Order: sequence, then structure tokens, then C-alpha cells
Amino acid sequence: MKILISVFLIIVLIVSLGLGIDESAMALQDEAFDRAMIAFGLAKGLNAVISLIQGTELSFTPIGVGLNFSIGEVLDPFNDMVERFSWVMLLASVSLGIQKLLLILSAKVFLQVAFGLSIVFSLTLLWLKKFQNSTLISYAFKSFALLLLFRFSAIIFIYISQFFYTTNLAQEYDSASVVVKSTKSSLEDIQNTHQHSIQEKKSSSLFVSMGNQYKNFSQSLNLSQQIDKLHDNIEDASRKIITLITIFIVQSLILPLLFLWLFILSFKAIFRANFSLTVSNIMYNNLNSNKR
Repeated sequence: MKILISVFLIIVLIVSLGLGIDESAMALQDEAFDRAMIAFGLAKGLNAVISLIQGTELSFTPIGVGLNFSIGEVLDPFNDMVERFSWVMLLASVSLGIQKLLLILSAKVFLQVAFGLSIVFSLTLLWLKKFQNSTLISYAFKSFALLLLFRFSAIIFIYISQFFYTTNLAQEYDSASVVVKSTKSSLEDIQNTHQHSIQEKKSSSLFVSMGNQYKNFSQSLNLSQQIDKLHDNIEDASRKIITLITIFIVQSLILPLLFLWLFILSFKAIFRANFSLTVSNIMYNNLNSNKR
């Protein structure tokens, strides 16, 4: 049993000293942070476009009869959702930034050195018979367990979070982002069409030709089609925004809180554990087996 514990300690030491595990975990965390920033950028971009055209009055002249309405009536509820979405994404970005900070701290040289020394010290006490009933070995293994928790907990969380995202959330994130981008493009098209129509009206003479009347009629129909399309896009985008909110609440709020809860439980369990009795039992069993 002592050999198995020793092998475990040596393997953990080798893994800790390897730089690959820290670099790969950091790369995964950067990907998650980039996703959050992209979604935050989409939210702010949508909010900017909506704010730009929210007070715009659109005109329709389908059969020579002018109809005016404010596009803000369509966009007000959607804009409220987009603003809440941007706040969620800001909170998610901050949470992911804190996770990255913890990951950086776990890779610091002083923590790796302290962790390595705790392993060497634990191995030494484990193989010295005169320390089998000593409280010193208990403190040594408690120190090792605490440093193990600080060294690998953030890394393990990053890998679990990434695995959960890849297997359950990645496809939903991609499809939701496409719909939100499409809605932003539709809003920009409406704004461009409206601005183009205003410029043409300003540049036209008092006597409008039949050709210009036909062109205005075509533009009105085009604008009407864009509004109809916008209604559908807003409905789809609203659902997809809720999906994105759910994804980032799970990945950047619920999972970290679960991780924190498990971390606290592990921390308490380490302090409550009596490693000296455990090690003494292991040594006692080894002695009995050798006698047999």
C-alpha cells in the first residue's frame, strides 16, 4: 500500500511540473472568454443598431396612400431583452475573467515549489518507521492535500466545464449566434433602406416624374417585406437570446458556484481528516503482511 501511495505522489508531482497541462487549460479558458466577449459584442451591436433606428418613422405608400408608423413599437420589447442579455454577458465575462485569474495563480512557481516540497516531505515521512504514529505525518499529508486542491482544482474545473460545453452547449451556441447576427443585419438593412429613401426625397425636384413614383412604390414594398422579415427574425432572435443567456448562466455562474461549493466541502474534509491514523493503519497492515 505504501508503494501505491508513493507511486501516486510521484505521478502527481510529475503532472504538476509538466507545463502542458497549464497551457492547455489556459487555452480552453481563453476560448470560453472569447465566446463570452463575442456574445457581449453581439448584444452591444444589436443595442446600438436598435437605438439608432428606434425613433425612425417608416413610410409606406402602397396605393398612393401614405402610412406612417414608428419602428420603435416593434423593437421596444426586443430592445429590453437585448439590454438584459448584455448585462448577463458582462457578468459572464467577469466570472470567466476571475476563473482565469485563479488558473494563473494555480500555475505560479511558488505554489508548484511548495507542492513539490510537500510531496517530498510526505514521501520521506511515509517511509520512516519512527514517524508512523507521529502527528507530523498528519500535518504533512494535510498540507499535501490542501496544496493539491489549490494546484489542480481550477484546472480540473476548466476541463470539466469545457467538456460540458462541447458535448451539450456548443451546437446551441453556434446556431443562436447565427440568428442574432442575422437579426442585426436585417436591422441594418432597414436603416440603410430608410436613409437611402430620405436622401432620394431630398434630392428630387418639386415635379416628381412617373418613374420616381414607381421607384418610391417599389421601395415601399421592399421596406414592407423587410419589416415582415424583421418580425420573424425578432421572434427567432428572442428565443436564441434566451438560449445564449441560459448557456452562459450555466457555464459561468451555476458551474462555478457548484465548483466553489465542492471546493469548500473538500477544504473542510481535509481539515477533519486524521491522516496520521490512516498512515499508521497502512504501515501496521504492511508489517503484518510481511510477518506472514
